[in-house]
Amino acid sequence: MSQGKSHKIFTVFVFILLILICAYLFLHSSFFAIDEIYVSGSNNVSENEIIKISGLAQGVNIFAINEKLCSQAIANHPLIKSSIVVRHLPRQVEIQVKERKIWALIPYQGALLCVDDEGICIDKFSHFSLVNYPMITMDKMPEHVYVGQAVNEVGVKLARQIWSKLDANERKEISQFHYQNKSGEVLIYSCQGTEFRWGNAERLKEKIAFFKQMLKIESDMQAKGNDALEYVDLRFKGQPVIKTMMEQEES
Repeated sequence: MSQGKSHKIFTVFVFILLILICAYLFLHSSFFAIDEIYVSGSNNVSENEIIKISGLAQGVNIFAINEKLCSQAIANHPLIKSSIVVRHLPRQVEIQVKERKIWALIPYQGALLCVDDEGICIDKFSHFSLVNYPMITMDKMPEHVYVGQAVNEVGVKLARQIWSKLDANERKEISQFHYQNKSGEVLIYSCQGTEFRWGNAERLKEKIAFFKQMLKIESDMQAKGNDALEYVDLRFKGQPVIKTMMEQEES
């Protein structure tokens, strides 16, 4: 290799190295120092609290932050389900949060636990409107329940699966779900007092169809002044087992 060619290669190498050094220094310069941190999607948790939990601070280089660790720290808050940290170059950082929302109410020691669709306790209230939320009771509750604690995820998930398949009018006919901890089965009580023995999560589609049908039958019986239903057993394959109040009196 000639001396001239070697000198040319060396010059190109030095030039590239200088560019990389300049780029590194520029990326780590004050030009990319964070001057604004803001939060979107938060209604119940203050922006200042979320920023404090994240560990982010103004003046830090925007490329030095660890988005994953910040998001995990924020998601540890009991009212926050998930979060994403987004860089907006050159100096802004956005924290996008998804808050937990009340899905159901669980009676507990004279109060009502507000849980989301994963069974996480969001809050406790002495009085709460039941209009928009299903009620879930359970055979056995923990001795202590704290905000951020999961309250029987299996039972809440099963009730959620059923609830999600019903329309608004059908939901209004449900008085409460009752989860039997030992058997892992659910009972559903209608506003008319009928006990629907649902069982576990098996054959969900089939049970939903029968449940909708029986709600209509229950409504028709009430409108005509006929005997009320005592219970409907959906736990086994095939047609549900039905018992009316008259059958109970005759027996």
